[in-house]
Amino acid sequence: MKKKVLAAAMIGNALEYYDFTLYGFFAAYLSPLYFPSDDPLTSMIASFGAFAAGFLMRPLGGLIFGHVGDRYGRRLALLISVLLVTFPTLIIGILPTYSQIGILAPIAIVLCRIIQGICTAGEYTGATVLIAEYTEHNRPGFACSILPASSLIGAILGTILGAICLMDIMPSWAWRLPFIMGFVFGLFGLYIRKEIKESPAFSNLSKNHAVPKSPVLEIFKYQKRNLLCTIGIGAAALAPFYIISVYINSLIAQLSTSASYAMFLNVGVLLMWMFFLPIIGYFSDKVGLKKMMSYGAILLSVVSLPVFSYVNYDISIGKILLAQITLSLCGAFFVAPLGAFLATKIFPTSYRYSGIALGISCGEAVFGGTAPLIATALVALTGAFIAPGFYLMFCGLIGLLSLHYYKPIAGQHEEDRTWKVMEHIECA
Repeated sequence: MKKKVLAAAMIGNALEYYDFTLYGFFAAYLSPLYFPSDDPLTSMIASFGAFAAGFLMRPLGGLIFGHVGDRYGRRLALLISVLLVTFPTLIIGILPTYSQIGILAPIAIVLCRIIQGICTAGEYTGATVLIAEYTEHNRPGFACSILPASSLIGAILGTILGAICLMDIMPSWAWRLPFIMGFVFGLFGLYIRKEIKESPAFSNLSKNHAVPKSPVLEIFKYQKRNLLCTIGIGAAALAPFYIISVYINSLIAQLSTSASYAMFLNVGVLLMWMFFLPIIGYFSDKVGLKKMMSYGAILLSVVSLPVFSYVNYDISIGKILLAQITLSLCGAFFVAPLGAFLATKIFPTSYRYSGIALGISCGEAVFGGTAPLIATALVALTGAFIAPGFYLMFCGLIGLLSLHYYKPIAGQHEEDRTWKVMEHIECA
């Protein structure tokens, strides 16, 4: 795999997670600035609602970027996505507060999240497909696991910069600096992506005049079951991620006397997660992608409720951190093989981008990006910290059922399909 292609695939995804990590960690800080209310819980829910707004628009983004990626090329879709994700990040960084411009402030925040949601819907998919279609060896699980591992680099960078900017010695406006720096990172990513060539698989389709005119329509015509299964898989992959990285982190920030201390605690969890993802991806090529993901779904379903029950008896930073680590390991078993599974087992090259983008974005919109909001609302309604555990258990079961009911690509055995075999079948 060419280093430049790998870097191009990684940087946009890293920027996406850099951005949402900043917003998640700053949620408690930003809520009174942009969503003021007499009730702190109401203010927090409004802040998470703005966070979820971007994810609610991702299905539309999946339709748009899926069509662009399958019709006009992976490279063009990735160029557009990183460009349009970059500018809303800058706007958030320079946006006046509610006390300065009134209702325009929260409206602008929500609009920025919507634009980012539309554009980032194709980001993970495009990066995954690009890596898969440049992979020339028989280890798709390991190759594609590098992508979610690299996205944690963005999350770690966002965490560290956020912690520095919230130190007592920093001015009150210092939280804006990481968002402005995100704009700079985005421009750098745009430059790198301009230098790469189109993927070999799409180039072959274009050369053979086999590019579909309406890839999304073909998905609904031939792959309805797999689309639904991809939505369920997205739920199991992304709901725990956002619970861990946004909801639980906001709890640590509220319990801690220092927001910077809370952010640095999260760095250790992210580093551990980043370390285990490629290892699990490597072994998924030996054990089987579907089997490894099934292990992850079962663990998530079984462990979530006991973890939150354990924390519920005596809520403390130490117990919450332990819960975060446990759920991270469970999620890693599911997330590490995810990209390879979607790219090599469910959708063929002709509408791969559309299928993955639409399915994952719908799963993320319904179950993933809304998870912090749902968790906060469940706790507010029930008064029990254990409530988010039921939600994660539910998502794990959905993922397990989706893995069971998906329809393999014609002519391929479920657990004996490598990228080379797939390319041979598709080109035949």
